[in-house]
Amino acid sequence: MTTHATPLPEGERLYNARLAVPHYPAIFEGWARAAAAVRDSAPCRLDMAYGPHPMERLDLFLPAGRPRGTLMYIHGGYWRSLDKSDASHVAPPFTAAGYAVAVVNYALCPAVDVETIVAQARGAARWLAAHHADWEAPAGRLFACGHSAGGHLAAMLLATERCVAAAVCVSALYDLRPLLQVASVVEATRFTSLNVPALSPALRQPLTTAPLLTALGDNENQGFHTQFDAIRESWRHVHAGHVACPGLDHFTILEALTQPDGAIAVAALRLMQSFER
Repeated sequence: MTTHATPLPEGERLYNARLAVPHYPAIFEGWARAAAAVRDSAPCRLDMAYGPHPMERLDLFLPAGRPRGTLMYIHGGYWRSLDKSDASHVAPPFTAAGYAVAVVNYALCPAVDVETIVAQARGAARWLAAHHADWEAPAGRLFACGHSAGGHLAAMLLATERCVAAAVCVSALYDLRPLLQVASVVEATRFTSLNVPALSPALRQPLTTAPLLTALGDNENQGFHTQFDAIRESWRHVHAGHVACPGLDHFTILEALTQPDGAIAVAALRLMQSFER
């Protein structure tokens, strides 16, 4: 007798990256190993508090000399999973180029809502901007970078804060309204039609003219391509460029950020270095 698999709901097909990449646990394990190796070998200050909540902590990775600026990196995980300890390996391409890198933690859903997470990301950015002299970084050169939900948070910084000079958003979410059709996300985030508009960068405007660089893997769920189209159109006056990543999916795309010659790392550094001219 022939059996037929139950088709995925449309929202899950479009936005559930873990279903699209079933071997994601092995990828996550690789991230954790690589991140631990960086913490073991690189100059860093771990678990620095940027706010009172136990999850409001960051790991700061330092270059060999006085930093040229500071990059704030925000991990993904659909606002409900992963940790800064899974993302330390983002730092080396940027510390090698002379930048300090702050890998930021935040509280996770469902313990908190996404409004709280956005407030924590804003608090981290303000803390980094205020304390740059503690690691001898220059004022005015705080850059934000995030992957997936972290990319959403980086974009929200451009919509809510003036202290971020530029943002790099990798495989990010910009218009959260389609996520109301993704039960696996709504269950954790408690998104409703009332709260998603204010949480959607594509439905807001950037607070300044700080440039936005985007990146996306060719092999990502179609929903993430739709998200890119939304921000490219609504923020076209600050959209500074896009990095297309052939052959990469929602998780393997981080290879283009964590490798020194990765396309995203190269483009991000070019953007950051433009502030020194």
